[in-house]
Amino acid sequence: MIDMYDLAIVGAGLSALSAIATGLGHQRVILLDYQDAPGGFLRPALAAHGFEPARELIASVRFPASVTACFGATAVGLLAALDRGEPHSLLVRQRQGTSEVRARRVLIACGGLETTREHAQIPGSRPTGVMTPILVHQLLAHGYLPGKRAIVYGDTLYARATARCMSDAGMEVTPVTPAEAGLIGIEGFPRLERVAFSRDGQIYHMAADTLVYSVGMMANTHWLAGSGIELTSDGAIAVDKHYQTNIPGVYAIGNVVSPSLDHVRSIMMGKEVALLLKGVTR
Repeated sequence: MIDMYDLAIVGAGLSALSAIATGLGHQRVILLDYQDAPGGFLRPALAAHGFEPARELIASVRFPASVTACFGATAVGLLAALDRGEPHSLLVRQRQGTSEVRARRVLIACGGLETTREHAQIPGSRPTGVMTPILVHQLLAHGYLPGKRAIVYGDTLYARATARCMSDAGMEVTPVTPAEAGLIGIEGFPRLERVAFSRDGQIYHMAADTLVYSVGMMANTHWLAGSGIELTSDGAIAVDKHYQTNIPGVYAIGNVVSPSLDHVRSIMMGKEVALLLKGVTR
């Protein structure tokens, strides 16, 4: 028998945790996240200055008895209800296999994916040592140094926090922002050797064995293919002022709506959608 919920939340990052902390009333809720703990991909950088609200939220959130939290559970598909009032179905993959979750309403808060140099079409070779911040934090968490001499390319709190973590681990780190120089090439094989930049019409090179590309984020919507959910031109979920998608009963908040490495609007969106889902409008 398949359990029925009032609300299924996909993702346990800042926007979802903000909604839960604000309160969702007496609804029966299931929370799904592929990681083993709440907080989203930003969690390893939360010790950095500027992330105090996010850090406090994650430290203080408590799941009420009405919320069933399922970690290590990845939503791989959404089957929207054909008729208004009918439940929606989520296909969920866990270690024991794929199952189905049904809910009268669905809140998509599955965040985003860091953009890569390939996505930005940065030319050059494809050596080891070129990565996004999440890999840096995963390596450091397991006791591995990503390299010895790194360039961190980006201008966000997340980029600066990543640079600080690498420096604290003993690496030589040089931050470079897009406003200072354009990243135009990657050289070296099998390991990164140097990075090419352009500034004021001049090309220059910097030696490095590690490049951390921390420029942007794209919405995590690939798993919604075939669901009927409308997307914006940049691939984010399109919502109205009430965070409602084009499918009745399906809502979306956070980076899947407004991608940001620093989660600029995530906490605010979570608070607002919680009030809306309880029937309170602002």
